Amino acid sequence: MSFFDGIETWVANRISDFQEKRNLKKYCTKEPIPSDYKRSIKEFWKKYTKISPKWAWYYASQNGIKDPRYIPNTLIYTKIDQHFNNRKIGYGFNDKNYYSLIFQGIKQPDVIARNIGGIFVDKNYNLISIEDIISLIKQEKEVICKPSLESGSGRSIQFWNTKNDINNISLFLNNKNETDYIIQKIIEQHEDLNKVHSGSVNSLRIVSILMQDGVHILSSNLRMGVDSGRVDNVTAGGISCGINNDGTLKKYATAYYTGEKFERHPQGLIFDGYKVPSYDKAVKLIMEAAPLIPHFRLVSWDIAIDKEGEPVLIEANMRKGGINLNQFNNGPLFGELTEKILDEVFN
Repeated sequence: MSFFDGIETWVANRISDFQEKRNLKKYCTKEPIPSDYKRSIKEFWKKYTKISPKWAWYYASQNGIKDPRYIPNTLIYTKIDQHFNNRKIGYGFNDKNYYSLIFQGIKQPDVIARNIGGIFVDKNYNLISIEDIISLIKQEKEVICKPSLESGSGRSIQFWNTKNDINNISLFLNNKNETDYIIQKIIEQHEDLNKVHSGSVNSLRIVSILMQDGVHILSSNLRMGVDSGRVDNVTAGGISCGINNDGTLKKYATAYYTGEKFERHPQGLIFDGYKVPSYDKAVKLIMEAAPLIPHFRLVSWDIAIDKEGEPVLIEANMRKGGINLNQFNNGPLFGELTEKILDEVFN
């Protein structure tokens, strides 16, 4: 481990310790951990490392699945994620502006222009002027502008109305302090996902792990916008619902910060048994994409389903993908692979 990796680990530990105390105090049930459950947690983890059993109770008290194999938030960031994902190259490799090169043949949102280090290029990486970018933008009713680096939780995403916002768009493009972003056409999502929440693109968050014997799907969720929200990120006010292996939704959706459960979307849709369109196609996309980036074996994928029912790669979170929504909705992240994965990490 390099000096800087060591510093990052130390900082991650301190942040995780703070998050643990805050989350466990705020969201955990006031009921004590059942003694038999506490014993099973300690028994399972004793051959790996010492953990607080409160983490398992944090998740189990929300979903009723009393399983000792929950992965603590502290452990995923400071140990497991670093084992499976190469952080040294992760910062640059996970630049959305290079997805077209890395994931060739994988369907992605249509690109209008890219800003890479302050240089403008078109979708094919040819130099392009601001004037030509504005001309292309004007051909659309609305476009989306996203940071291409470190853009988690929907931060700094802008939706530009090309009729009303042209002056502001021009000012933004000419601002030399604004760099590293991607301008894309809006995805027209499948009508069945519009029924869930039409104001946002409701994406599938699917976690996979790449092993020598193949790609394994660990956890799948549908992320949904709420009310007037334009993004479906659960840390930006959205909610999420676990997806069964057959592509149907589970009974409850969950709010990320409060753990509040919903049997139906605030806009009306009942979750239990609702069929997510083209779930099998989204899984197939991941099976094809994951082996393209073996430096990043534990990946959280964001997949949209377009109006034709085809999966569209929105983002591949190649490090620090987060585990809370997965374990709230679906139980332990690694499921039946838990011991195999932990054996590799700790041995």
